[in-house]
Amino acid sequence: MAAVSTETISGAIISGIEKAHKDYRQMSGGYWVWTAAEYMLTTYIAKALSDMPGAKFVTLESNGLSSMDHAGAIAPGPKPVKARLSGRFDLLLWWGKAQPRAVIEVKNQPGGPSGWYHDIERITSVLSINRDASSIKFGVFAYYYSAADGELLSGAQKVLNKFERVETYVSENISDHYRVEQIISDIHDEGSEGAWGAACLIIRPC
Repeated sequence: MAAVSTETISGAIISGIEKAHKDYRQMSGGYWVWTAAEYMLTTYIAKALSDMPGAKFVTLESNGLSSMDHAGAIAPGPKPVKARLSGRFDLLLWWGKAQPRAVIEVKNQPGGPSGWYHDIERITSVLSINRDASSIKFGVFAYYYSAADGELLSGAQKVLNKFERVETYVSENISDHYRVEQIISDIHDEGSEGAWGAACLIIRPC
């Protein structure tokens, strides 16, 4: 069976985040998913990835060091500290032949870069490890963001601005060595309640 395309993968990530928001709103009596544990987004993304047609597996909270070992990316010498290999990846997408293909980090309602850019650094550090031998070919930073209407900007415009700021910030910091592509959902405008959306940054070595 053919490998799943990155376009299909990004679409599944977006749909998983959207479903998490809608289901949480229903189960909680109206609360938006930004008020829930980040893990809810992670599990919904995992389910959406698992449901994609094609050859793949997906795991949650995979150990960093053993994941790199499975990827054939463990080489002698010290490993990048920012890869945080002693910890766990939010999600790991695997090839059908049971080798890791992509590392996915998830963030719920990210604020300024100081609160989430370490995830970008982790992804790029992982991609740099024994690049020629590693089966890990790209990384994903997936996130949900919502905003209320303000005096100057609508919630929908705030969400769109957030997506643009994240993409610009990441691109400006890593474009010398990595290609960045951001895919976003529709901006869901809920009127007086505000607006929300989902996005994922796909990061590949140049």
